[in-house]
Amino acid sequence: MNQDASQQFGKHIRHLRKQRKLSIRGLANKAGIDSGALTRLEHGKVQAPQPHTLTALAAALQVPLADLFAMAGYVIPYDLPSIAPYLNARYSFLPEEARASVNDYLQGLIDEHGLDPEGPAAFEDETNGQH
Repeated sequence: MNQDASQQFGKHIRHLRKQRKLSIRGLANKAGIDSGALTRLEHGKVQAPQPHTLTALAAALQVPLADLFAMAGYVIPYDLPSIAPYLNARYSFLPEEARASVNDYLQGLIDEHGLDPEGPAAFEDETNGQH
């Protein structure tokens, strides 16, 4: 992760901790990790959190492990499913019309901002798509 991503990840962990009304020491104890390490993580000082730390935090915070791994950069964006299959798999309990509405909304945002969710693959040049 770069510095911005580390800080964003730290803010996310802090938000989850506060949402659960846990102190840094409380979460550290619950996760079985060092409170100093958690403080550094929350302040964006850790650019590569260890998988065992993420696993412990996910369990302690009761959040999906995949969410923390993705936020920590352990998932490569182009390996993720596109929006519609993701919504169908993750939110199958929602009515089809609701999933379609979310998909349409997200697609509208992508179009509005001129984004390419596929983006260049890791081996491609970002400016011209060449190797």
